Amino acid sequence: MADEADKTEPATPKKKEDARKKGQVAQSRDVSTVLLLITATLVAASPLAARVAHVVTEYAVRIWGGVLIQPGSIADFHALFMNIGLAVGVTMFPIALVFMVVGLVSNVVQIGWMLSAEAMAPKFEKMNPIAGMKRFVSTDRLYELGKSLIRLVLVVTVLVWLLTPAMPEVFSYIGAPAAAIGLLAGGILKQTVWTILAIFIVVAAIDYMWQRLQYEKRLRMTKQEVRDEAKQREGDPQVKSRIRQIQREVAQRRMFEAIDDADLVVVNPTHFAVALQYRPPEQSSPKVIAKGRNHVALRIRRRAEELGIPIVENPPVAQLLYKTAKVDREIPEELYQAVAEVLAYLYKLNPRKSNGWRAAS
Repeated sequence: MADEADKTEPATPKKKEDARKKGQVAQSRDVSTVLLLITATLVAASPLAARVAHVVTEYAVRIWGGVLIQPGSIADFHALFMNIGLAVGVTMFPIALVFMVVGLVSNVVQIGWMLSAEAMAPKFEKMNPIAGMKRFVSTDRLYELGKSLIRLVLVVTVLVWLLTPAMPEVFSYIGAPAAAIGLLAGGILKQTVWTILAIFIVVAAIDYMWQRLQYEKRLRMTKQEVRDEAKQREGDPQVKSRIRQIQREVAQRRMFEAIDDADLVVVNPTHFAVALQYRPPEQSSPKVIAKGRNHVALRIRRRAEELGIPIVENPPVAQLLYKTAKVDREIPEELYQAVAEVLAYLYKLNPRKSNGWRAAS
């Protein structure tokens, strides 16, 4: 295994995607917890919670008052509890649905949609007690412990800071009407809860950044791993180079075979060579069937000499054809005039063939 000090490169998209398939993502449980706590606080102050409290209180009073406890058999007990459970369940269902949605959203916001069968599969190595002890004293465990202690200290400090000044006022309400005491307690509770939630939000934000940093650190790669992945993704450079070489050789072999059908070769005289074919009326303009420079140009010229194909020395036209025309394509329109001069020269060499060219022009 590579030394951690050698892992200096950030994870590639493929490495992150592979880790994601295994369920390895950057996720902060504190973010989900804070969102659920905020939701619980808002729900508790909503009419929905008041409705749930009313239903539960109503049934509790009726049960404790003996109104509903008059069953004559176990079936009556069953019907009684089913009735109460159904009433309370229907009332609490919207609240449960809200918590389910918030829990789902908190995960989706952090990691997106993800369903990893590999992450859900049981891992027997986790049952190893030695490995469990190593995880217990790991950096992540120490971080979680430190985070919990800091959060506890902050909460206690806030409680002391908020409640200590309020104590004289609380004691002054002894013997006051219940409504006044409830109003005072509600104000103190509201301030305390939202202050503690603010602390939790800050801690969750820090934890999320920490989890992201740790996630990136765990996935870091060595330079060799990055190179190996690039080879797997794009193919071995040596293999690709060999394939390109074979393709060039095959293309050149076909090109030299096509010279047999050439009508003339324009040369430079040794640096460039372009073989042209002109078969009117099938072709509206000459077509390049082979071209090359240096040693390839010499081979084209030698092959043309063997076949008795006319060779025209015209350096400017040869260079233009080599640089702008494509093999197995008709020449560009802007080269018509230059090639026409070459064909005119060839008319003098082969008047019989030139008659066919003039008829097609």
